[in-house]
Amino acid sequence: MTSPRALWLVLLMAALSISLSAQNVTGLQGEAKNNLLRLTWVDSVDARGPVYIYRSVSPFEPGTDLSILGRLIKVPYGVQSYIDEVEFPGTWYYFVAASDTEGQRFELPLPPDNSIGIEILESSDRLAVSPAAPPAEIAHGGEPGVNSLSAAVEGDSVIVTFRAEDRGRAVVLYRSARPLKQARDLVGAVIVQPDIASPFIDYPVPGIPYYYAVIFEDDLTRGTAALYPGRNATVEAVEVPQGSDGVGLSSSASIRSLPLPMISLAAAVPGMNAFDETPSPVELSPEASKALEDLEPVQRKSSLAKSPRAFSQDLEAPGGGEEYALYSIMQDFFLKKDWDGCRNALAGYLGLPRSSASEARARFYLGQCYYFLGQPRESLFEFLSAQPAYPDESAEWIQASLAALVK
Repeated sequence: MTSPRALWLVLLMAALSISLSAQNVTGLQGEAKNNLLRLTWVDSVDARGPVYIYRSVSPFEPGTDLSILGRLIKVPYGVQSYIDEVEFPGTWYYFVAASDTEGQRFELPLPPDNSIGIEILESSDRLAVSPAAPPAEIAHGGEPGVNSLSAAVEGDSVIVTFRAEDRGRAVVLYRSARPLKQARDLVGAVIVQPDIASPFIDYPVPGIPYYYAVIFEDDLTRGTAALYPGRNATVEAVEVPQGSDGVGLSSSASIRSLPLPMISLAAAVPGMNAFDETPSPVELSPEASKALEDLEPVQRKSSLAKSPRAFSQDLEAPGGGEEYALYSIMQDFFLKKDWDGCRNALAGYLGLPRSSASEARARFYLGQCYYFLGQPRESLFEFLSAQPAYPDESAEWIQASLAALVK
Protein backbone atom coordinates (compact mmCIF):
# COMPACT_ATOMS: atom_id res chain seq x y z
CA MET A 1 0.00 0.00 0.00
CA THR A 2 1.38 3.39 -1.03
CA SER A 3 2.06 5.75 1.86
CA PRO A 4 0.60 9.30 1.78
CA ARG A 5 4.13 10.72 1.58
CA ALA A 6 5.05 8.58 -1.45
CA LEU A 7 1.80 9.51 -3.19
CA TRP A 8 2.48 13.17 -2.48
CA LEU A 9 5.95 12.89 -4.05
CA VAL A 10 4.51 11.23 -7.16
CA LEU A 11 1.93 14.00 -7.58
CA LEU A 12 4.62 16.66 -6.98
CA MET A 13 6.89 15.15 -9.64
CA ALA A 14 3.99 14.93 -12.12
CA ALA A 15 3.08 18.56 -11.51
CA LEU A 16 6.72 19.59 -11.89
CA SER A 17 6.98 17.65 -15.16
CA ILE A 18 3.87 19.33 -16.56
CA SER A 19 5.20 22.73 -15.50
CA LEU A 20 8.59 22.13 -17.14
CA SER A 21 6.97 20.89 -20.36
CA ALA A 22 4.81 24.01 -20.56
CA GLN A 23 7.91 26.22 -20.31
CA ASN A 24 10.09 24.35 -22.81
CA VAL A 25 9.97 23.32 -26.44
CA THR A 26 9.18 19.67 -27.11
CA GLY A 27 9.54 17.12 -29.88
CA LEU A 28 12.99 18.31 -31.00
CA GLN A 29 14.09 16.44 -34.13
CA GLY A 30 16.94 16.79 -36.62
CA GLU A 31 17.64 15.85 -40.22
CA ALA A 32 21.05 16.15 -41.89
CA LYS A 33 22.08 16.36 -45.52
CA ASN A 34 25.73 16.96 -46.40
CA ASN A 35 26.86 19.65 -43.93
CA LEU A 36 23.39 21.18 -43.57
CA LEU A 37 21.20 20.26 -40.65
CA ARG A 38 17.52 21.04 -40.15
CA LEU A 39 16.03 21.25 -36.65
CA THR A 40 12.28 21.17 -35.98
CA TRP A 41 10.41 21.42 -32.69
CA VAL A 42 7.08 22.29 -31.08
CA ASP A 43 7.00 25.66 -29.34
CA SER A 44 6.22 26.04 -25.64
CA VAL A 45 2.60 26.64 -24.74
CA ASP A 46 3.31 29.18 -21.98
CA ALA A 47 6.69 30.68 -22.95
CA ARG A 48 5.84 32.65 -26.09
CA GLY A 49 9.02 34.66 -26.54
CA PRO A 50 11.88 33.98 -28.99
CA VAL A 51 13.54 30.57 -29.10
CA TYR A 52 17.30 30.33 -28.54
CA ILE A 53 19.42 27.59 -30.13
CA TYR A 54 22.72 26.49 -28.57
CA ARG A 55 25.23 24.24 -30.33
CA SER A 56 28.09 22.24 -28.87
CA VAL A 57 30.36 19.26 -29.55
CA SER A 58 29.47 17.93 -26.09
CA PRO A 59 26.08 16.72 -24.80
CA PHE A 60 23.82 19.21 -23.00
CA GLU A 61 22.95 18.28 -19.44
CA PRO A 62 21.36 20.12 -16.50
CA GLY A 63 24.08 22.40 -15.15
CA THR A 64 25.91 22.85 -18.51
CA ASP A 65 27.62 26.26 -18.61
CA LEU A 66 25.94 27.84 -21.63
CA SER A 67 27.92 31.08 -21.38
CA ILE A 68 31.11 29.48 -22.73
CA LEU A 69 29.51 28.36 -26.01
CA GLY A 70 29.55 31.78 -27.59
CA ARG A 71 27.40 30.86 -30.62
CA LEU A 72 23.72 31.62 -30.00
CA ILE A 73 20.92 31.68 -32.58
CA LYS A 74 17.67 33.57 -31.96
CA VAL A 75 14.52 32.37 -33.76
CA PRO A 76 11.09 34.08 -33.49
CA TYR A 77 8.28 32.26 -31.71
CA GLY A 78 6.14 30.27 -34.15
CA VAL A 79 8.86 29.44 -36.69
CA GLN A 80 9.58 26.03 -35.15
CA SER A 81 12.48 25.16 -37.48
CA TYR A 82 16.05 26.20 -38.24
CA ILE A 83 18.72 25.18 -40.77
CA ASP A 84 22.30 25.12 -39.53
CA GLU A 85 25.59 24.58 -41.37
CA VAL A 86 28.34 22.64 -39.60
CA GLU A 87 32.04 22.93 -40.32
CA PHE A 88 33.22 19.32 -40.01
CA PRO A 89 31.81 15.79 -39.57
CA GLY A 90 31.12 14.31 -36.17
CA THR A 91 28.34 14.43 -33.60
CA TRP A 92 26.85 17.87 -32.98
CA TYR A 93 24.61 18.60 -30.02
CA TYR A 94 21.78 21.14 -29.99
CA PHE A 95 19.72 22.63 -27.17
CA VAL A 96 16.63 24.70 -28.00
CA ALA A 97 15.60 26.98 -25.12
CA ALA A 98 12.26 28.76 -24.92
CA SER A 99 11.80 32.23 -23.43
CA ASP A 100 8.87 34.35 -22.29
CA THR A 101 7.76 37.72 -23.61
CA GLU A 102 9.70 39.42 -20.79
CA GLY A 103 13.00 37.99 -22.03
CA GLN A 104 13.48 35.26 -19.42
CA ARG A 105 15.05 32.11 -20.90
CA PHE A 106 14.24 28.64 -19.66
CA GLU A 107 17.66 27.09 -20.00
CA LEU A 108 17.11 23.60 -18.66
CA PRO A 109 18.16 20.84 -21.11
CA LEU A 110 15.66 17.97 -21.02
CA PRO A 111 16.78 15.38 -23.56
CA PRO A 112 15.28 14.29 -25.85
CA ASP A 113 12.50 16.93 -25.69
CA ASN A 114 14.64 20.03 -26.19
CA SER A 115 18.20 18.74 -26.68
CA ILE A 116 19.52 16.23 -29.18
CA GLY A 117 22.71 14.86 -30.73
CA ILE A 118 23.01 14.48 -34.50
CA GLU A 119 25.78 12.65 -36.30
CA ILE A 120 27.24 14.11 -39.51
CA LEU A 121 29.15 11.56 -41.59
CA GLU A 122 31.66 12.79 -44.16
CA SER A 123 30.73 10.28 -46.88
CA SER A 124 26.94 10.38 -46.60
CA ASP A 125 24.52 12.56 -48.52
CA ARG A 126 21.46 12.20 -46.33
CA LEU A 127 21.82 10.99 -42.77
CA ALA A 128 19.57 9.67 -40.07
CA VAL A 129 19.26 11.30 -36.65
CA SER A 130 21.72 10.01 -34.08
CA PRO A 131 23.06 9.53 -31.31
CA ALA A 132 22.54 5.85 -31.96
CA ALA A 133 21.44 5.64 -35.58
CA PRO A 134 22.28 2.21 -37.03
CA PRO A 135 23.87 2.15 -40.50
CA ALA A 136 20.67 0.67 -41.97
CA GLU A 137 18.87 3.96 -41.33
CA ILE A 138 21.15 5.86 -43.68
CA ALA A 139 19.35 6.50 -46.96
CA HIS A 140 20.36 4.29 -49.91
CA GLY A 141 22.68 2.23 -47.70
CA GLY A 142 25.65 3.88 -49.39
CA GLU A 143 24.79 2.51 -52.87
CA PRO A 144 24.78 5.10 -55.65
CA GLY A 145 23.00 2.95 -58.29
CA VAL A 146 25.41 4.32 -60.92
CA ASN A 147 28.88 2.78 -61.03
CA SER A 148 32.06 2.55 -63.10
CA LEU A 149 31.79 6.12 -64.41
CA SER A 150 34.72 7.08 -66.63
CA ALA A 151 35.52 9.93 -68.99
CA ALA A 152 38.15 9.72 -71.73
CA VAL A 153 39.27 12.25 -74.34
CA GLU A 154 38.92 11.20 -77.95
CA GLY A 155 39.79 13.89 -80.50
CA ASP A 156 37.69 16.98 -79.80
CA SER A 157 35.22 15.10 -77.60
CA VAL A 158 34.94 13.29 -74.28
CA ILE A 159 33.49 9.78 -74.18
CA VAL A 160 31.53 9.21 -70.95
CA THR A 161 30.73 5.63 -69.99
CA PHE A 162 28.98 4.23 -66.90
CA ARG A 163 26.87 1.37 -65.61
CA ALA A 164 23.38 2.01 -64.21
CA GLU A 165 22.00 -0.79 -62.06
CA ASP A 166 18.39 0.23 -62.76
CA ARG A 167 18.09 0.87 -66.49
CA GLY A 168 14.46 1.89 -66.15
CA ARG A 169 15.39 5.13 -64.41
CA ALA A 170 16.57 8.21 -66.32
CA VAL A 171 20.03 9.57 -65.51
CA VAL A 172 21.43 13.09 -65.82
CA LEU A 173 25.00 13.99 -66.80
CA TYR A 174 26.74 16.86 -64.98
CA ARG A 175 29.97 18.62 -65.97
CA SER A 176 32.01 20.95 -63.76
CA ALA A 177 35.37 22.70 -63.79
CA ARG A 178 35.66 21.83 -60.09
CA PRO A 179 35.81 18.41 -58.43
CA LEU A 180 32.39 16.91 -57.69
CA LYS A 181 32.67 15.34 -54.24
CA GLN A 182 29.38 16.10 -52.47
CA ALA A 183 25.82 16.73 -53.59
CA ARG A 184 26.10 20.47 -52.91
CA ASP A 185 28.88 20.66 -55.55
CA LEU A 186 26.20 20.07 -58.20
CA VAL A 187 24.95 23.62 -57.61
CA GLY A 188 27.95 25.01 -59.50
CA ALA A 189 27.91 22.31 -62.19
CA VAL A 190 26.23 22.38 -65.60
CA ILE A 191 23.72 19.81 -66.79
CA VAL A 192 25.09 18.48 -70.06
CA GLN A 193 22.00 16.47 -70.97
CA PRO A 194 19.23 14.60 -69.14
CA ASP A 195 18.14 11.03 -69.90
CA ILE A 196 21.41 9.86 -71.42
CA ALA A 197 22.68 6.37 -72.18
CA SER A 198 26.18 4.94 -72.01
CA PRO A 199 28.37 5.68 -73.92
CA PHE A 200 27.70 9.41 -74.29
CA ILE A 201 29.76 11.85 -76.40
CA ASP A 202 30.29 15.31 -74.93
CA TYR A 203 31.93 18.33 -76.59
CA PRO A 204 33.30 20.51 -73.78
CA VAL A 205 35.32 23.71 -74.25
CA PRO A 206 38.93 22.77 -75.09
CA GLY A 207 41.69 23.79 -72.74
CA ILE A 208 39.60 23.46 -69.55
CA PRO A 209 39.86 20.42 -67.22
CA TYR A 210 36.39 18.99 -66.45
CA TYR A 211 34.89 16.55 -63.96
CA TYR A 212 31.73 14.52 -64.60
CA ALA A 213 28.94 12.99 -62.51
CA VAL A 214 25.91 10.87 -63.40
CA ILE A 215 22.84 11.03 -61.13
CA PHE A 216 19.41 9.42 -61.28
CA GLU A 217 16.88 12.09 -62.30
CA ASP A 218 14.29 11.07 -59.70
CA ASP A 219 16.94 11.33 -56.95
CA LEU A 220 17.50 14.93 -58.01
CA THR A 221 13.80 15.80 -57.85
CA ARG A 222 13.44 14.16 -54.42
CA GLY A 223 16.54 15.86 -53.07
CA THR A 224 18.24 12.52 -52.28
CA ALA A 225 21.04 12.67 -54.86
CA ALA A 226 24.45 11.55 -53.57
CA LEU A 227 27.94 11.67 -55.06
CA TYR A 228 30.44 8.84 -54.66
CA PRO A 229 33.79 9.84 -56.22
CA GLY A 230 35.21 6.97 -58.23
CA ARG A 231 31.77 5.44 -58.75
CA ASN A 232 29.22 7.96 -60.05
CA ALA A 233 31.62 10.94 -60.12
CA THR A 234 35.04 11.13 -61.74
CA VAL A 235 38.06 11.84 -59.56
CA GLU A 236 40.43 12.83 -62.37
CA ALA A 237 39.76 15.78 -64.67
CA VAL A 238 39.80 15.32 -68.44
CA GLU A 239 40.76 18.08 -70.87
CA VAL A 240 40.28 18.36 -74.61
CA PRO A 241 43.48 19.98 -75.96
CA GLN A 242 43.01 23.24 -77.79
CA GLY A 243 43.22 22.58 -81.50
CA SER A 244 43.52 18.81 -81.13
CA ASP A 245 43.20 17.20 -84.57
CA GLY A 246 42.78 20.73 -85.92
CA VAL A 247 39.14 20.88 -84.93
CA GLY A 248 39.09 22.19 -81.36
CA LEU A 249 36.92 25.17 -80.43
CA SER A 250 38.60 28.44 -79.54
CA SER A 251 37.81 30.20 -76.28
CA SER A 252 35.63 32.69 -78.18
CA ALA A 253 33.57 30.08 -80.03
CA SER A 254 29.83 29.93 -79.47
CA ILE A 255 28.57 27.11 -77.30
CA ARG A 256 25.00 26.00 -76.89
CA SER A 257 23.87 24.56 -73.58
CA LEU A 258 20.68 22.85 -72.45
CA PRO A 259 18.22 22.51 -74.14
CA LEU A 260 20.20 23.04 -77.39
CA PRO A 261 23.01 20.64 -78.35
CA MET A 262 26.68 21.53 -78.56
CA ILE A 263 27.80 22.86 -81.93
CA SER A 264 30.82 21.05 -83.35
CA LEU A 265 32.55 23.06 -86.07
CA ALA A 266 34.28 19.92 -87.25
CA ALA A 267 30.96 18.16 -87.78
CA ALA A 268 29.51 21.20 -89.53
CA VAL A 269 32.44 21.70 -91.93
CA PRO A 270 34.50 18.49 -92.23
CA GLY A 271 38.19 19.07 -92.86
CA MET A 272 38.17 22.67 -91.65
CA ASN A 273 40.74 23.98 -89.17
CA ALA A 274 38.62 25.84 -86.62
CA PHE A 275 41.52 28.02 -85.51
CA ASP A 276 42.93 29.15 -88.86
CA GLU A 277 40.09 28.77 -91.34
CA THR A 278 36.51 29.87 -91.80
CA PRO A 279 34.04 28.46 -94.31
CA SER A 280 34.05 30.17 -97.70
CA PRO A 281 31.04 32.46 -98.31
CA VAL A 282 28.24 30.87 -100.29
CA GLU A 283 25.81 33.00 -102.30
CA LEU A 284 22.19 32.68 -101.23
CA SER A 285 19.68 31.24 -103.66
CA PRO A 286 17.12 33.64 -105.18
CA GLU A 287 14.41 32.14 -102.99
CA ALA A 288 16.45 32.63 -99.82
CA SER A 289 17.31 36.21 -100.79
CA LYS A 290 13.63 37.00 -101.41
CA ALA A 291 12.61 35.49 -98.06
CA LEU A 292 15.31 37.52 -96.29
CA GLU A 293 14.05 40.74 -97.86
CA ASP A 294 10.51 40.04 -96.70
CA LEU A 295 11.55 39.64 -93.07
CA GLU A 296 10.68 42.57 -90.84
CA PRO A 297 13.39 43.79 -88.49
CA VAL A 298 12.92 42.50 -84.96
CA GLN A 299 13.50 44.88 -82.09
CA ARG A 300 15.12 42.91 -79.30
CA LYS A 301 14.58 44.04 -75.79
CA SER A 302 17.67 44.19 -73.68
CA SER A 303 17.72 41.42 -71.09
CA LEU A 304 19.23 43.91 -68.67
CA ALA A 305 15.88 45.74 -68.63
CA LYS A 306 14.24 42.91 -66.68
CA SER A 307 13.33 43.56 -63.07
CA PRO A 308 13.38 41.02 -60.22
CA ARG A 309 10.08 39.25 -59.67
CA ALA A 310 8.87 37.90 -56.31
CA PHE A 311 5.67 36.20 -55.22
CA SER A 312 3.60 38.09 -52.66
CA GLN A 313 3.46 35.16 -50.20
CA ASP A 314 7.25 35.31 -49.80
CA LEU A 315 7.24 39.02 -48.95
CA GLU A 316 5.03 38.69 -45.87
CA ALA A 317 6.23 37.01 -42.68
CA PRO A 318 4.55 33.56 -42.45
CA GLY A 319 3.69 31.58 -39.36
CA GLY A 320 6.83 29.48 -39.46
CA GLY A 321 8.59 26.46 -40.94
CA GLU A 322 10.18 26.38 -44.38
CA GLU A 323 8.05 29.34 -45.49
CA TYR A 324 9.80 31.54 -42.93
CA ALA A 325 13.22 30.37 -44.09
CA LEU A 326 12.41 31.39 -47.67
CA TYR A 327 10.96 34.70 -46.44
CA SER A 328 14.22 35.40 -44.57
CA ILE A 329 16.27 34.78 -47.72
CA MET A 330 14.07 37.21 -49.63
CA GLN A 331 14.47 39.89 -46.96
CA ASP A 332 18.19 39.42 -46.38
CA PHE A 333 19.39 38.97 -49.96
CA PHE A 334 16.83 39.03 -52.79
CA LEU A 335 15.19 42.39 -52.05
CA LYS A 336 18.65 43.91 -51.51
CA LYS A 337 19.76 42.52 -54.89
CA ASP A 338 22.64 40.69 -53.28
CA TRP A 339 22.58 38.05 -56.01
CA ASP A 340 25.71 36.21 -54.95
CA GLY A 341 24.55 35.91 -51.33
CA CYS A 342 21.04 35.02 -52.43
CA ARG A 343 22.33 32.26 -54.70
CA ASN A 344 24.32 30.69 -51.87
CA ALA A 345 21.42 30.98 -49.41
CA LEU A 346 18.95 29.41 -51.85
CA ALA A 347 21.38 26.59 -52.61
CA GLY A 348 21.49 25.82 -48.89
CA TYR A 349 17.71 26.08 -48.66
CA LEU A 350 17.28 23.59 -51.51
CA GLY A 351 19.84 21.28 -49.92
CA LEU A 352 17.09 19.91 -47.67
CA PRO A 353 13.77 18.31 -48.65
CA ARG A 354 11.07 20.92 -49.33
CA SER A 355 7.45 20.92 -50.38
CA SER A 356 6.94 21.02 -54.15
CA ALA A 357 5.51 24.56 -54.01
CA SER A 358 8.34 25.96 -51.89
CA GLU A 359 10.98 24.26 -54.03
CA ALA A 360 9.45 25.65 -57.24
CA ARG A 361 9.45 29.21 -55.91
CA ALA A 362 13.00 28.84 -54.58
CA ARG A 363 14.19 27.65 -57.99
CA PHE A 364 12.37 30.56 -59.63
CA TYR A 365 14.33 32.94 -57.40
CA LEU A 366 17.57 31.01 -57.90
CA GLY A 367 17.11 31.33 -61.66
CA GLN A 368 16.88 35.10 -61.28
CA CYS A 369 20.07 35.12 -59.19
CA TYR A 370 21.95 33.29 -61.93
CA TYR A 371 20.41 35.57 -64.57
CA PHE A 372 21.52 38.80 -62.88
CA LEU A 373 24.94 37.25 -62.16
CA GLY A 374 25.40 36.78 -65.91
CA GLN A 375 25.04 32.98 -65.88
CA PRO A 376 22.19 32.36 -68.34
CA ARG A 377 22.88 28.64 -68.74
CA GLU A 378 22.37 28.01 -65.04
CA SER A 379 19.36 30.34 -64.89
CA LEU A 380 17.72 28.50 -67.79
CA PHE A 381 17.84 25.19 -65.94
CA GLU A 382 16.30 26.68 -62.79
CA PHE A 383 13.45 28.33 -64.72
CA LEU A 384 12.77 25.08 -66.57
CA SER A 385 12.55 23.35 -63.18
CA ALA A 386 10.07 25.97 -61.91
CA GLN A 387 8.00 26.02 -65.10
CA PRO A 388 5.59 23.15 -64.27
CA ALA A 389 4.40 25.00 -61.15
CA TYR A 390 4.65 28.55 -62.53
CA PRO A 391 4.42 28.33 -66.33
CA ASP A 392 3.51 31.94 -67.12
CA GLU A 393 6.00 33.48 -64.71
CA SER A 394 8.83 31.22 -65.89
CA ALA A 395 8.15 31.58 -69.64
CA GLU A 396 9.42 35.16 -69.94
CA TRP A 397 12.56 34.38 -67.94
CA ILE A 398 13.25 31.31 -70.09
CA GLN A 399 13.11 33.48 -73.18
CA ALA A 400 15.37 36.08 -71.56
CA SER A 401 17.89 33.39 -70.61
CA LEU A 402 17.88 31.98 -74.14
CA ALA A 403 18.39 35.49 -75.53
CA ALA A 404 21.35 36.02 -73.19
CA LEU A 405 22.87 32.71 -74.31
CA VAL A 406 23.12 33.79 -77.96
CA LYS A 407 24.72 37.17 -77.25
